Amino acid sequence: MNKIIKYVWILGTTIAWFGSCSDDPFYAVPIEFQGAQEVFTDSIKAGRFVNNAYTEQPADVAGSFNWMDGNAMFASTTDEAMHIQSNKSSQSAAQRMSAGNWNPSNMRYYRSSDGAGEIGRWMKWGGYHGNRKANTAIKYIPLLPTRYSKRYRDRLMGEAVFLRAIQHFHLFQMWGGIPIVDISFEASDDVQIPRNTVEETVDFISKEMLRAAEFLPETPYVVADEVGRISRGACYAYCARTLLYAASPLYNGTGFDGKSNTLICYGNTDPNRWKLAAEAAQMAIDLGWYELFKNNGATPNTTNASNANTSFGTTPLGKGQENYHQLFNEWGANNNNNEMIFGRIRGTNRDTENDNFPAGFTNSKGGTCPSQDLVDTYEMNDGTLFDWNNPTHKAKPYDNRDPRFYATIIYDGATYRRFANQTSAYTFDITEGGKNKPNNGLTNTETGYYLYKFMNYYDCNPAGNSGGTFHVWMDMRFAEVLLNYAEAANEFGGPDYVVNGATRPLTPVQAIDSIRSRAGMPSVSASLAKRGQTLNKETLREFIRRERRIELAFENHRYFDVRRWMIIEQLPDYIRGMKITKSGSNKIYDPNVVAENKVFAKKHYFFPIPQVEINRNKQLVQNPEW
Repeated sequence: MNKIIKYVWILGTTIAWFGSCSDDPFYAVPIEFQGAQEVFTDSIKAGRFVNNAYTEQPADVAGSFNWMDGNAMFASTTDEAMHIQSNKSSQSAAQRMSAGNWNPSNMRYYRSSDGAGEIGRWMKWGGYHGNRKANTAIKYIPLLPTRYSKRYRDRLMGEAVFLRAIQHFHLFQMWGGIPIVDISFEASDDVQIPRNTVEETVDFISKEMLRAAEFLPETPYVVADEVGRISRGACYAYCARTLLYAASPLYNGTGFDGKSNTLICYGNTDPNRWKLAAEAAQMAIDLGWYELFKNNGATPNTTNASNANTSFGTTPLGKGQENYHQLFNEWGANNNNNEMIFGRIRGTNRDTENDNFPAGFTNSKGGTCPSQDLVDTYEMNDGTLFDWNNPTHKAKPYDNRDPRFYATIIYDGATYRRFANQTSAYTFDITEGGKNKPNNGLTNTETGYYLYKFMNYYDCNPAGNSGGTFHVWMDMRFAEVLLNYAEAANEFGGPDYVVNGATRPLTPVQAIDSIRSRAGMPSVSASLAKRGQTLNKETLREFIRRERRIELAFENHRYFDVRRWMIIEQLPDYIRGMKITKSGSNKIYDPNVVAENKVFAKKHYFFPIPQVEINRNKQLVQNPEW
């Protein structure tokens, strides 16, 4: 931590971890080198110090969304996908985790070195390194002279308190109860501190989120150098996410091993924990600041206008599909995306496209390839479930699916108006030996699919090393708030539950209906009726879980969702892929190819604390079975 940290912070049209900026670098010298009086008595330097604390979020690992060691997406550790790479001699982090080939001593997680023994998020990009910066800011922001506006001083404090809380959430998400570090340690301090319980950890994070909100403005940001900063809405949304985890079966009970170990669970079950999560999400909804993104016929910016494709296979471009794909690509000077609550906008690049470039092109990488398990989860566009036993579905498995399928996955027969270096319409052939799955291709998909979500292959041409587009990683968006609300509210009060005193009341069903409407899908009631199901807490629970899997695919939720629900042991120990062979003019689909084994042991409910940290801090207790 005693290094001069160089960073480039972009201040301009938007800001923050989220923002874009000028290219003027600011060298954030640690406080012990500059001195608190020099930094925190100057409004500009204090602001820059807080800005630098934003850069400790996981999305700052790389310009690509493929953050993991080996350039994999986190989705590749789950049943969403598998990671394909041309270098078959060494496993990516995702492949090691999928194979169960990881332990407290080989925790390399990120593609960029953490500079702290390669122990991943425990220290950097969502760990104690960033937490230290936040604690330093909290300690010294009160030194700012009163000649600077109270709003400005309060805003900096609110940002710092939030950043400390979110660093603790990142740690809690992986390890359960963790040491709460709410002071800026000096060299003489004793840092041999034990882990706090899950209850203490959740209580700290949730209360700090709400405390941060009290410092932040009561109205949305409108000034250019504030738009995109941490807001009250972000505080409420992350408080709700934290409480949703706490209410879930993994924590809200006696633990996965039934031993009531308070480092990994509460030790008891309390349904009111669901109520607290629903109320926190309702606070974000009640602000009225956010809405689900829709194009609404507006003219998108140049990059995104050209990104819209005229058709996908036999399915015409629909409004729901366009809304969903543009959600992750509607950025730049004409940004009108009010769904994003907190995230990271990258300047123009093609890093994510490079890392996931399909076979059949020069410079292909393969990258994150969606599983057949995920593909089969997408409903038909009338709300019924896809079924391989249905002859119509089996004959044409990619027709008439949920519009989000076409906005997320590249499949055999998918057609694009222009793709990478192609100057005319391009159709994918992922049959055995086809142009996008050639024999002996090192970057061939092993699942029969490639990833399209987040991508802009109209403006980005990895084959020619040219082009670029804006990319945004939305760590928190309004759709997640609605999903979090729906789940918590249904678990506490059922499908008709409404938070008492809400100014924008809605039921769990209404929350899900709004997401499905944006996607162009039928309502919950209409869909259940077509499936011959009755609406109740149990059927809505499964509906919400499926909806969450589709809406938030590849956004780093599935890994944690199946664990907090404690359903991962019910899932197959492998993911399936698709094999398509040609027989004359017909195609024969085999959706049961074993693409990759996924090893799960009970210890995998939580990450192992890095052994180097156990060795340094004798007060730490390792997670069970590691």
